[in-house]
Amino acid sequence: MRYINPRRIIAVKMVTPEDNPLVTDSSRLMDVWFDAGSVVRHEMFKKVRREEQEALIALLLQRGFVQSGRLYLDPKGVLFAEMEHELVGGIVTVGYQENGKPVELKVSGKVFGELVGQLSVGTERSFTVQ
Repeated sequence: MRYINPRRIIAVKMVTPEDNPLVTDSSRLMDVWFDAGSVVRHEMFKKVRREEQEALIALLLQRGFVQSGRLYLDPKGVLFAEMEHELVGGIVTVGYQENGKPVELKVSGKVFGELVGQLSVGTERSFTVQ
């Protein structure tokens, strides 16, 4: 049995048999980034069932997470984002590790545009620099 607090998740990447032929429906993987106060913690969970992944995905999408491939990201957890190229996508920073290094996640160009749109709406603190 396992409990993962979905309210603390900033991002999660699901690994399925399509991504890695060594995993099965009962031994999938999840990389999860948690908001741990002043730092971001990364944990990898092994032997995750397909049903667990699907239930977590449904919950995260309901909470407003955006999807970039198998990566699900909370727009509220983004500190800043930088576009590399429209075709390549961009990098979003969701926090810092204990050693001070940034936690950066790569997203597609479409998702990057969606994130910037969500972050720019209704807030006077976010802005786009060109």
